[in-house]
Amino acid sequence: MDGNGRWARARGLQRLLGHENGAISIRRISRFCRSIGISEVTFYALSTENFARRPKTEVSLLLRLLKDFLVSERAELLDNDIRLTHMGHVEKFPPEVLRELEETERLTREKRGMILRLALNYGGRQEILDGIAALAAEVAAGKLSAAEVRGMGEAGFQRYLYDPSMTDPDLLIRTAGEYRLSNFLLWQASYTEIWVTKDLWPDFGVPALQQALKDYCSRERKYGAIHDEASGQENGSASRSGGTPEKLGSRPIR
Repeated sequence: MDGNGRWARARGLQRLLGHENGAISIRRISRFCRSIGISEVTFYALSTENFARRPKTEVSLLLRLLKDFLVSERAELLDNDIRLTHMGHVEKFPPEVLRELEETERLTREKRGMILRLALNYGGRQEILDGIAALAAEVAAGKLSAAEVRGMGEAGFQRYLYDPSMTDPDLLIRTAGEYRLSNFLLWQASYTEIWVTKDLWPDFGVPALQQALKDYCSRERKYGAIHDEASGQENGSASRSGGTPEKLGSRPIR
């Protein structure tokens, strides 16, 4: 969700208006993803770096905008069978923001059409560190042995992450021409396909998303295996994306 501030600055507007238009993009993209059967979408709404380093006045405005979004989008979420959830250290948010977040999560808890996840005061490195700390606490309490830790594997460690039920994302879209992960989903995005556009987030629309999905479907995802081009067979657990954006609803895309 990069480029809200640049979008506003290019139009001689206050940064808050860029963020407000960015919130409109969340609705637009979420609605389209739901309509084609995408199972999960995660928006990097506020990073730990943003929360700690942006001017306090801007952070306060962002949190106020978040509060308004959580209230105004409830009907949209409920009507479209979308469950809203979050990941990150939201305990540092003002009580009135937490109250609306908890209420929206409660109201949409039973929705099964799509998960809309907001990454709020989130950092991928911190998520891994928090997971290690939780794991160490269980070892210290005698709930886990060192041998059990060594044998748990990646799937076992995943239950110590913020959202253990989260599936690894298939596609990560970076707007505003940014080519870095910016501390986002460092554990989960190990094999995620990355697609970059120069569009600023408030300008990012359905046509751009359709192009991203089309490009994703043309990529070969080998997961370290070797694809035998002559026979069309894959050696190991590799998989070819295949398909078209119109057919994505037949399988989950995260």
